[in-house]
Amino acid sequence: MARPIQTPAGTGAASVRGRRGRAQWQTSLLYGLPVVGVSVVLLLVAAIAYYIYAANRHGATLLSNDLVNAIEERVVMQMRAYFGPPQHLLELADTAVEGRPVFDARREAERYARHGLATVPSVSALSYADPDGNYLFVLRNGRNSFDSKLVDRRNGGHRVTWTRHDENGRVVTSQDDPTDTFDARVRPWYQAAVEAKKPIWTDTYQFFTIHRPGITFSIPHYGADGKLQTVLALDIELDSLCTFLSQLKIGTSGKAYIIDRNGRIVAFPSENWGVAEGDTGKAPLLDEVGDPILTMAFNRLRVEGFGRKILDIGDRRVIVSSGPVSMLSGRDWVVLIVVPESDFIGFVASSSVAALIMSLVVVVIVIGLATFLVWRNIQAGRRVAAAATRQQALEGRTRAFVELARDVAGQDEVASLERATESTSTACAAERASIWRLTGDGRTLTCEDCYEATAKDHTYGLTLHRDELPYFFTALDKGAVIDTTDAQRDRRTAELHAAYLAPLEIGNVHISPILLNGRTAGMLCVEDPQRGDRAAGMAAFCDALSILLALRFAAGAPSATAVSPASNLDSPAQNVIKPPDAAVQRQARLERILFQHNASLDSLGKGVVANAAVGVVKLPDWTTVVQQPPDASGRPAMDTITKEMRDVVERSDVSYAALLDDEIVLAAFSSDPTQAPRNAALVAIAMLEMRDRLTGLEDKWGIDLDFRFAMDVGSVMASAIASDPPNRNLWGGAVSIAKILAATAARHTIAASETAYELLASQFLLRPRGIYFLPETGNMRTFIMLGRL
Repeated sequence: MARPIQTPAGTGAASVRGRRGRAQWQTSLLYGLPVVGVSVVLLLVAAIAYYIYAANRHGATLLSNDLVNAIEERVVMQMRAYFGPPQHLLELADTAVEGRPVFDARREAERYARHGLATVPSVSALSYADPDGNYLFVLRNGRNSFDSKLVDRRNGGHRVTWTRHDENGRVVTSQDDPTDTFDARVRPWYQAAVEAKKPIWTDTYQFFTIHRPGITFSIPHYGADGKLQTVLALDIELDSLCTFLSQLKIGTSGKAYIIDRNGRIVAFPSENWGVAEGDTGKAPLLDEVGDPILTMAFNRLRVEGFGRKILDIGDRRVIVSSGPVSMLSGRDWVVLIVVPESDFIGFVASSSVAALIMSLVVVVIVIGLATFLVWRNIQAGRRVAAAATRQQALEGRTRAFVELARDVAGQDEVASLERATESTSTACAAERASIWRLTGDGRTLTCEDCYEATAKDHTYGLTLHRDELPYFFTALDKGAVIDTTDAQRDRRTAELHAAYLAPLEIGNVHISPILLNGRTAGMLCVEDPQRGDRAAGMAAFCDALSILLALRFAAGAPSATAVSPASNLDSPAQNVIKPPDAAVQRQARLERILFQHNASLDSLGKGVVANAAVGVVKLPDWTTVVQQPPDASGRPAMDTITKEMRDVVERSDVSYAALLDDEIVLAAFSSDPTQAPRNAALVAIAMLEMRDRLTGLEDKWGIDLDFRFAMDVGSVMASAIASDPPNRNLWGGAVSIAKILAATAARHTIAASETAYELLASQFLLRPRGIYFLPETGNMRTFIMLGRL
């Protein structure tokens, strides 16, 4: 009998572990090899790019040095060409006049001036002065000719004569100028030449006559006895030299300057620059032109000395070259070149980027091949992960629905409805979720519970009436889901948006009707739910929940939170604790708000009017009343409307009336607090009469006038307006509340606040509208005023 083959204990487990290890190794190899290959290629590309960058940068540095040297030489040559001819011209003129006084040699000086102005573009004027104050000034004019000024101080006199010439050199005019007080002996070019006792170039300064910056070359002439005989000078404007500097192309943003050893500017690379104010104003120092880089470079040069440097200024590297220039007169100036290093080596980065891009093409190919190897696995992993996510979301919604079904079927209706709205808001990622019940007569929707996610709070009791929202109730009666992302433009929800959603800044809504025996019994309203992927399954979830709510409604359990629109809110039989007096509660809240701003009602003094009854009439949009009604005698409808409103105001005893844009604001107030009911009644009577008159005009003209009314009683601010007698403007407080209520009221209705209701309930017929959150008041009941009792 053959013996069975014996397998050692643990061999199977070891085999499984071995297979698992091999699978993990294969997976690691599958994903790791492409990564390693790509990494090696990237390292090679990086090494090549760095080598190219370093080599190009070294070459660019050498080229930049050569370029800066060439620019310095060019500037020096330009300066010699600019300043050399004027210097030679003035030396020849000095030789010609031979130290003779102005009136002895002014003809020769004038001939040299004409020749110089015609042949040397850089010369703008020639000056010829003697120690007695006599002076000849010849300058170029705008007619391609010259003008001359002659100052005669002989025999203690002072006469200044201007002679104008046309383009042919003929004298046009010759006239004296008694207001000219010019004295050449106090000018910088004269004093500098006398002090130096040799030819000299002045610093840059502002010319007396033409008020433009320039420099002057002066030659003093002394006799054999050492006494000063004359001073000749040529004015050289710097406009052309500045234009030359501004046109130099030094990299992208480099600039060249000519300065002296003290850092004062001789020539600036701009045509629009000037010197300090005043006839003897000097050119600014290099650190006074408002360029932070130039200022820092100058400060470094003063400390480290002139020469070629690369300075780190902030986060920029700047090449600064400052080479001396010996002028023909012996004056030492410096050519300063400032250029960011990136202007010279920028092409290095560009070429490196080009090389890097070409190398990256190879990398992209390698990455593409590597990606193709793992693409299938990645796609499969994504599909598995997506399926798991959808399954998890479905299970979460299922659990939420089961919990809601258990809660809705429970006995504690208030708690179950609160959990239902909370779960709906969370499941649909909505800002608000609310459950509404339709009354037996089908005229009113009452909010059973509303949950607001941001505030994490529940409210109830708001009512919507069929006569205010006819189109919305008609759409809801059809039993179809209303799902819109633009409630304002959707005809089914436009009325709901104006009356309920707009004040909450909500335009995106999903409404599932709650059907009972085929008829609408209420609705589940999901306000501002998130759309897109997160909206998947929202409709099915809301439909299922509406079925559960229909079962709750069918059970006939009375709502602990519902407020019957026909009930008296002040009735003690309703088992609802009556809130404290609305005016007191509102006053306390206002005091708390003012306290947060370190103020109080007492501190506002006469600026506050307490217990003011305020009414607001929201007039129709002007585009609906621009036409002329048949019997308006050629006047637009708005003229008739405002006339009717004025008649009502004049017949009433209100204290204040104003037309503000498209709203009429009425107010009645008194310093006696016991007069508050009377003031509220005055405003209410005026509002009712305005409503009746506007309704009559609407019926008479056959025009749909969209007018709304609202009133409130509370504190308002009063500010005086400059007039005679002074008028007061009412704003804030009850005015703001009344405007909000008017904006959200239904067409042709008069909305009233809770404080107004408490004062009017005994004389006027009002029905509840619902609870709103309003500024300065918090949650406040609102009402619709129907008429007088």
